[in-house]
Amino acid sequence: MKQRFSALDVRAMVTALRQRVVGLRLQGIYDVNSKTFLLKFTKPEHKQLVLVESGIRLHTTEYTRDKSVVPSGFCMKLRKHLRARRLTAVRQLGMDRVVDFEFAVAAGPQAEGSYHIICEFYASGNIILTDHEHRILALLRVVHLEDESFAVGRTYAMKESRDIEPVGRDELLRCLRGAGPKDTLKRALASLGAYGPSLSEHVILRAQLSPSLRVSQALAVGGDGSEQQSARVDALLEAYAEAFDIVQQLGQNICPGFITCQPGSTDSAEEQLFDEFAPWLFEQYKQRSSYREYASFADAADVFFSNIEAQKLKVKAQQQEQAAERKLDAIKAEHHGRVAALERAHQKTEEQARRIEMNLEFVDQAITVIRQAVAAGMDWEELAELVRDQQDQGNPVAERIAKLNLAANQITLSLDDPIENSSDNDSDSDEETSGLGRGPLSVDVDIFESAFANAQRYYTSRRQAGIKHAKTLAVSSQALQSAEQKIRTDLRATKITSTVTQQRKPLWFEKFAWFISSDGYLVLAGHDMHQNELLVKRYLRAGDAYVHADLHGAASVVVKNRSASSPIPPSTLFQAGIMSVCQSRAWDAKIVTSAWWVEAHQVSKTAPTGEYLTTGSFMIRGKKNFLPPTQLVYGFGFLFRLADDESIARHAAARQQRLALVQEGLRAASEVARENADSGDDDDASASAAAAAIEQMDFAAARKKYNLEEVEKAAAPVQEDEEEKGNVSKSVSAESKRNMTAKERRDQRKQRKDAAASTAAEGAAEAEAKGKKLSKQEQRRLDEEAKYVKTESQKQKQKQQPQKRGKKGKLRKMKEKYADQDDEDRELRMAILGTSGKNVGDVLEKQSAPAAENLALVHGQEDDEVESSDLQREEPQIEQQQQQQKTEHVAAGAGNGQDDDDDDRDADAEAATAAEHMDVLDTLTGTPLPGDNISSAIPVCAPYAALSSCKYRVKLVPGSMKKGKACKMAVTVMLAAADNSKPRSVHSSDAAEAERLELQMILANREKELMKAVPEPEMIAQMLGKVKVTAPNMESLRQKTKAAAKSRAKSKTTGND
Repeated sequence: MKQRFSALDVRAMVTALRQRVVGLRLQGIYDVNSKTFLLKFTKPEHKQLVLVESGIRLHTTEYTRDKSVVPSGFCMKLRKHLRARRLTAVRQLGMDRVVDFEFAVAAGPQAEGSYHIICEFYASGNIILTDHEHRILALLRVVHLEDESFAVGRTYAMKESRDIEPVGRDELLRCLRGAGPKDTLKRALASLGAYGPSLSEHVILRAQLSPSLRVSQALAVGGDGSEQQSARVDALLEAYAEAFDIVQQLGQNICPGFITCQPGSTDSAEEQLFDEFAPWLFEQYKQRSSYREYASFADAADVFFSNIEAQKLKVKAQQQEQAAERKLDAIKAEHHGRVAALERAHQKTEEQARRIEMNLEFVDQAITVIRQAVAAGMDWEELAELVRDQQDQGNPVAERIAKLNLAANQITLSLDDPIENSSDNDSDSDEETSGLGRGPLSVDVDIFESAFANAQRYYTSRRQAGIKHAKTLAVSSQALQSAEQKIRTDLRATKITSTVTQQRKPLWFEKFAWFISSDGYLVLAGHDMHQNELLVKRYLRAGDAYVHADLHGAASVVVKNRSASSPIPPSTLFQAGIMSVCQSRAWDAKIVTSAWWVEAHQVSKTAPTGEYLTTGSFMIRGKKNFLPPTQLVYGFGFLFRLADDESIARHAAARQQRLALVQEGLRAASEVARENADSGDDDDASASAAAAAIEQMDFAAARKKYNLEEVEKAAAPVQEDEEEKGNVSKSVSAESKRNMTAKERRDQRKQRKDAAASTAAEGAAEAEAKGKKLSKQEQRRLDEEAKYVKTESQKQKQKQQPQKRGKKGKLRKMKEKYADQDDEDRELRMAILGTSGKNVGDVLEKQSAPAAENLALVHGQEDDEVESSDLQREEPQIEQQQQQQKTEHVAAGAGNGQDDDDDDRDADAEAATAAEHMDVLDTLTGTPLPGDNISSAIPVCAPYAALSSCKYRVKLVPGSMKKGKACKMAVTVMLAAADNSKPRSVHSSDAAEAERLELQMILANREKELMKAVPEPEMIAQMLGKVKVTAPNMESLRQKTKAAAKSRAKSKTTGND
């Protein structure tokens, strides 16, 4: 099996990396282990992960791996110098297995501030960080050679190796002549040039030769020059020319990758055993029946090594489980042996007592003889000699004495079973049950007790052994269960949890805050004002609903409708309102308030004349449909994605039934709304059937409780008056715009002021000449005009004064920016912003009628402005927005026809794309069924009512817990729920029930595995901030967690001792 990169592999991989990662910024560096590092390159909405294993491999990866919790010192050094730097080049040093990642500054790679990562993939490999002069700043391992040394502070020698060159005839013949007598073609040509073993074998096969042939047999090489005419040499030269072209293609173009499988491996993609990987389909691979092709060599290398890693981790985990099983089996065997020993001792004691009873005469005689000898003071050795003499003489009593143990006042008798005439079957049965067999049995008897007393002693011992045996059997199951639990706990504490899983591609709506309502509708909300802008502009279409709340920070929520002709259910709108309110400050302040919704055509980004809209703000025209007050209850759970059509079909019936119920309810509500519209109760009922449905179906009691009808009736006259005022002001403003442009009005005002100033000066001169006294009104007019002239003269003097450094450029920019603004416009706008301290009405009265009509809409406007965040209104922003709106208006009027056609085509294309994207909702389910094939778990944060169909969920209420801790606690609760959902046993007498239990066990294990594989940042992106996690049996779970932590700490302390 191939286990590391060759020079040809490095060349192909460098070509792939040039296209994928050059130009991206190095966002993060992580160490998977002591020799493997993960480089994260990113740009907006795109990222690439590059895996580097010193001396082994280099490739991009789409698989996630567990990273070290604490980064190593070398990793921290790389982060310090390279984080957020742009990768400018990737190159291979000649045909060596050395790759140089260049992070250059704008001045060039030779300028200070540039860095290099040099990766070596030969021998044990190395990863070296150098500066712009290739001075080593950090390296993975220090290497000392005879002629050079690699250490911090030394200069890395960038020796350009000889690049690959075409093979000539002389070079080929020189290589063949230098081969040994037993060398094969594959071995001889492997060292020729930098082609490598795989490409050399390809060359031999292309020349229609066998790689295993010896050089002396394959080619007629001699000294007379006849070898130059050999056809085989010419074939090899042609094959080497083709190989040179292959190497050039691998260095210039991205080529597909190939993986060969070992012979005899299964056809299943998961169980296939990989053999080799290559950037080209060589001839030796074509001869094999099993190989797999990938779009890029980087993808092939990623799949190959990731599969090998997963297999190694799987084997290690299996070895740990097998070791735990062996340990448990040893404990069981020891326990069974102890029980069997007690049972044998019990049976033996009973048999010994029975043998004494069957041989009472011999036992009494033996006891009497030995007791008399001991009483007579006979020496123990003489007594033993006497017993042996009597045995030689054939004394039947002495023959039954097997051993003397006078120190313990005991003798050992060999007693037979007197019932020797029983049947053979009965004897065999007794032998099997007792385990003692037939024949003599050694029995220890006390010489100072009678035979009956000795038998009674054995019966007493038998009874005690029976009691002990019974107690052992009684606690055996508990002891085994305790031992098994301890072994399982130790296995979980030391189990290898590292996994290699393929990264899940996020769905198109996961960049927003989202959920699927209980009725099956997709609900989207922006995380910030930029996402709100994107959401409304790109994804709000006809038939959709826009939901918002009049609170700071409330999200702009869009409810996607599958069909523009059918209204959205009230429950979905209510859940969208909960989402908008919970995203606002009402969550932290714990305020219960209401949201409102409008249809898509009521939302506009166009502001009236004199007003501007910041990013994330929209204009709402028409009536707002208020929702009942919402409770601050949210939820967090997991949805599972179905991987095949068969699994999707299992959930289709339930989905269709739910949609049918929703449509039936909406149909009934529409009929009620139509009746109300015919009776004239509500003038807007026919325009909005969904609003009437909400009022008549779900929210009747809530509207009555919170007096929403009275509030709307009270607000209706005010709204009508504002609409009338707005219409009048609009008509006047439009008429004035048609008659006179803004520049003409500005010139006219200037002419009137100049004429008034000249007239005042002339009038004052004439009055002085005639000696007449001016009236108070004329004097006040003359004073104001003189003040105006004085102000203008002061401005002229300030212009003539020398400007401070930097002021001239600022004044020039301000002049260009406010070129179309005169004093009256500036005064009115400052009054609107409240920075001048003047009243808007007073300013309007002082100004002329055209100016007041032109800006009346700013103060008394018809439309409502929706803001998702605080609007910071500044004068430069006002002028910039107005100028932009004027430019857009003129451009729209100039090319109206073509722009409308383009917009229609773009809208149709986006609508078709959104319709295709909505089909992905059918692949998501909150409650997988046994037998479903689920590929991934997707975290979702939604109103708790919307998660009613989710199998794993927790409730969120306002609290003080941060997002990361809340996600960990929620996952812990849901993993415990997954363990509880497992069946206790998969064994059953019924085959169907056993199959169902097995499928349920497989599903629970798969769900738990997928939930554990979800990255924490992915969950944090969906989680609300400042929450409190609640769930059933929460307190018991906390106690179990604390107890497990204490036991682990105790076991660690014991192990250290």
